[in-house]
Amino acid sequence: MPDFKNGKIIVFSGAGISAESGIATFRDSDGLWAKHDPNTICNYRNWESNYELVHSFYNKRRKELESKLPNPAHKLIKRLEDEFGIINITQNIDNLFEKAGCKNVVHLHGELTSLRCIRCECIIEIGYKAYDFSPCPKCGAERLKPNVVFFYENAPKYAELYTIFNNICDDDIVLVIGTSGEVVNICYLLNKGYKILNNLEKCPSIDENIFDSVYYRNASVALPLIYEEIKRLKG
Repeated sequence: MPDFKNGKIIVFSGAGISAESGIATFRDSDGLWAKHDPNTICNYRNWESNYELVHSFYNKRRKELESKLPNPAHKLIKRLEDEFGIINITQNIDNLFEKAGCKNVVHLHGELTSLRCIRCECIIEIGYKAYDFSPCPKCGAERLKPNVVFFYENAPKYAELYTIFNNICDDDIVLVIGTSGEVVNICYLLNKGYKILNNLEKCPSIDENIFDSVYYRNASVALPLIYEEIKRLKG
């Protein structure tokens, strides 16, 4: 029998956990990609050709983020972290987990509140400010990129993701929240552990049959129930 009491808790989240905080999703029918061309503002092959437009888009996203607050789902993840310790992996580029007090969040697709120098790889924390097109403070390179993983760009944190999931054992609990499975094929990664899924509704890219427990409802409604389930598993 699995010993969940001594196993790890891995949390893997997508846009669904932040949607209730007013963070616009990218892939929903009314999301950002429905209103903006991703091949213009999120394409590593041509982003420098659209330099001002790219930064205008992410400056707006950064300003919007400033007023957004963590919702009850983020706070429940913080509670799980405090009580049991978790590995917190998110596809989101917002900082709502950090605003909720979470530590050591793995941002697979980068972080909106920073820029990256493409010459020296320096990360520049910018917070919620608009980028004013100033050069890299370390090497003087004239162009900085939003610290967000674009299409056709290498995602360095994926190596960490694969390492974490390759080391999941039967005693671990894996909580998947608010993801369509279209960007990261989470079902492919899951082969061990007690698996919990929380999405607003069924997604074609996610096989619910591989999960031990499924909650189709808002994350802020589901997370208190999931918290109690994890407490029972942990004994």
